Amino acid sequence: MTGSKFVLGPWVRLEGISINQLPSAGKGVQPSNPASSTEKFSDGSGVTAAPTLKAFITSVLSESIPFVDSVAPKSGGASEWKVKGSPKKFPNSEAPVHLYEKTVSGKDLDKVEGMSQFSADRKDETWFCRRSCHRNSTEKRTASWAEFVHSFKEHHAQSEEAFTPTVIGAREAMRWDASGIDVQVHGGHWTNITVAVEEMKHKIDPKPLKNRTFPVVQVAAMLEGNEEFLVVSTPLNDFDKSPYAEFAKDKSLVTAAYTSIERIRVLPSNGDVEWIMATASDAGGVLPQWMQNLAVPGAIAKDVELFLSWIPRQRGESIPAPSSKSEGPEKSLPPAPASSNDAPPPISKTDFNPQITRRESSNKELPAAPPQ
Repeated sequence: MTGSKFVLGPWVRLEGISINQLPSAGKGVQPSNPASSTEKFSDGSGVTAAPTLKAFITSVLSESIPFVDSVAPKSGGASEWKVKGSPKKFPNSEAPVHLYEKTVSGKDLDKVEGMSQFSADRKDETWFCRRSCHRNSTEKRTASWAEFVHSFKEHHAQSEEAFTPTVIGAREAMRWDASGIDVQVHGGHWTNITVAVEEMKHKIDPKPLKNRTFPVVQVAAMLEGNEEFLVVSTPLNDFDKSPYAEFAKDKSLVTAAYTSIERIRVLPSNGDVEWIMATASDAGGVLPQWMQNLAVPGAIAKDVELFLSWIPRQRGESIPAPSSKSEGPEKSLPPAPASSNDAPPPISKTDFNPQITRRESSNKELPAAPPQ
């Protein structure tokens, strides 16, 4: 891509999309609390306006690629985002974390083709972004390209649940078969695509604030011929109407929203791994948006520290976890099994105890990535 100016679209917005706009043929996962026979739901199937899976993927990537590129253009041009404060530094990260901000006005969103025309007073959309560049190595205070792929391309939701103390639940609710689908977008050939609906549950303090759930449809894709991938999350604003919803139907939770675009790539100039994540969010409930906006930059910067303090534990290294006010007892991780080269070991979150059976343990594990 040549750093062309982005054009706003309706698919990667904080307002989100309806389940009726999802592609057809998605395979759902039944929730643990299935609906009663008297409840009526929609899975979006049979709606004539629903796009094909390929068209949906193309639309999401077409919006996301130039928007995230405007943070740090591949062309080498200046960022189109406002720098927010000084770079953040953390004990477990060699790389400083740079923060940015961008506001998309409600008036501009009103002009976007495909956006709902029923919003009489559409609010501005405030995006925050972080960018950091990490030495491509399986050493402390950094991570390798293979580890980034394993953690964020192949197991995004599971990894976030594992290293983020405030994430207290994650489930895949739907998935589409994208095998054989590849798309040409902005001069790039995108392949190895996955599309899924994820429900995340976040702990919110202090009480009596309720915990939050974030239902999103997530598209991940690799750029062929390059070490680069994107993960794009769009909120579903009516997922509680889906038969595959679990957290979104939980009355003890507040349904919140976030949209995000994550670009991770190996820089051709020096081989470092560039990690960009841009997001707009609304926690809902009684928290005013201005108060939320004060907290977001620090929270997204801290995610880098959380990941880089977690990933060495997956390799079997000893490193203290960062402290968190919302975290209970420190969550240590099991030693990584022997692996060849820098292939990442399984993902896990809780203490390892050989006396605990799988049924008794909440330990979550994923298959190890194949040797690179």
